Amino acid sequence: ARLRARGPEWESRAAVLASASAHWLRHTAGSHMTDQQVDLRFVRDNFGHASIATTSAYLHTEDDARHEATQERHRIGWTREG
Repeated sequence: ARLRARGPEWESRAAVLASASAHWLRHTAGSHMTDQQVDLRFVRDNFGHASIATTSAYLHTEDDARHEATQERHRIGWTREG
């Protein structure tokens, strides 16, 4: 509601947030922490993971950014999978 109150240009962002699942929000938070160089052990502890290998799933964002930049410039049509 607070995003929608900002005006119609915020409607699409408000819709994304309204449809967000707990899993999506958790993954977004973990990815944001690793993007900001938060020690992976701290992220693991924050999320209660038993193994650092589980937490390492949040490290993919650098590869995603590289793939997005390549697709944007070369229109390869890569898709994100697993």
